Amino acid sequence: MIVERVDNSKNWDEELAYFNGGLFMTSAWLSAISNNDIKPVYLRFIQDDKPMAIAGGIEVLVGKGPAMQLLFYSGIASSSKDSFLIKKCKYELYRYARENGYQRVVMKSYDNQSYIPAKISEFKELERMEYIFRFNNYKDPMIDGFSRSLRRKVRKAQREGTVLKKSYSVELIEKLFKLINETYNIRQSKGYGAYVYLFLPYFGRNEIERLVSGKHAALYYAERQNEILSISLVFSYQNKAYGILMGTSRNGYKAGAPSFMSYELACMLKEQGYAYLNIGGVQRGIKHKGLKDFKDSLGADIVASSEEVTNFLNPPLSFLNPLLNLKRFLGDLKVLPWRLKKLIIDIIDLILKKRDQLS
Repeated sequence: MIVERVDNSKNWDEELAYFNGGLFMTSAWLSAISNNDIKPVYLRFIQDDKPMAIAGGIEVLVGKGPAMQLLFYSGIASSSKDSFLIKKCKYELYRYARENGYQRVVMKSYDNQSYIPAKISEFKELERMEYIFRFNNYKDPMIDGFSRSLRRKVRKAQREGTVLKKSYSVELIEKLFKLINETYNIRQSKGYGAYVYLFLPYFGRNEIERLVSGKHAALYYAERQNEILSISLVFSYQNKAYGILMGTSRNGYKAGAPSFMSYELACMLKEQGYAYLNIGGVQRGIKHKGLKDFKDSLGADIVASSEEVTNFLNPPLSFLNPLLNLKRFLGDLKVLPWRLKKLIIDIIDLILKKRDQLS
C-alpha cells in the first residue's frame, strides 16, 4: 500500500461519498478552515493500483512552528469493514508523515461515518461517542422517539407559538455568540464543568462566517413573539448535517427551546431529504452529565468512535516523547493526589510549551 497526495479537490467529494466519509473531510469544510498558515491535505491509500481509502485534513504548525503536523477532523474513510486494511492505512499514514518531515498525526472523530476498531501501537486512542438522527430509522411522528418529558416541552413550546426559522445572515452570528455565552453562564450556575464551546480545532468566528456566507452552514433559530430564544449553527453538505454550536437564553430554557429546536430541526431536515443530523457528542466528565442526559433523551443513535494521535515523529521533538507519555500516564492515574498530579503536569507543560496541543 502507498499513500498518494492529491493536488486538487476537483473530484474529492464524489470519492468521499463512495468511501462513506463524514462532513469534516469535505472540500467545503477544509476550504473554510484553510488560510495562509493552514493548508488542506487530500490523501488516497492505494493498493494494487486501486484506491482503498481516503483521508482529508489540514497541515498546521506544531505550536509556534516551524515544525508541521497533520490534523484530520475525522478518521480514515473506507467502504471496507476489514480492520486489517484500516490498520495498514494507519501504519502507512504514520510512515508517510514521518518520511515527509511531519512531527505528528492527529485524527479526531467528528462525524466519522465509516469507523471500525483498528488499533495500532503507533497511535494512542481515546474513545468518544456522538448522537445521530438517522432519518430512515424514524417513523412519523418522529417525536415518539423522545422521552415523555421532552415531548411535553416540545408541545408546550408549539402551543405558545414558538417557530423555527432559518437564516444565512452573518449578522445573526453575533446573536449566536451572545446566546452561547449565556448558555455557558447558565450551565456554570448549575455546576457544569468548564468547557470550550469552540471545540473544533482552528474553528472560530472567521470560519463560521465563511461557512454561512457560502451557504454551507445555516443558522436555525427558535423565535417566539419576535424574541430569539435559541440558535443553532448547522453545517451541511449534500444530504448530511451536523449541529456544531447551540446557544439558548434563560427565557429559552424556560420555554423548552432546546427540546423544541432538536425536534423541529430534525423534522425539517428529514422533510428536505437529509440522510441524517449529527448532534455531536458530550465532553467527558461527571459534571457534563446533564447534557448527556438531555441527548440520551432524544432517542438518537449513539455511535462510537475514537480519537487517535501519534507521539512526535522526528528529532528534535521526538526527544520529548517520554514527557508526553508521562503526561498521559498521569492523566489516567487515579491514586495520585490531584494537587500533586496537577503540579507535575504543569511542569511538563512548561517544557512541552503546548506543542502537544491544537489551537
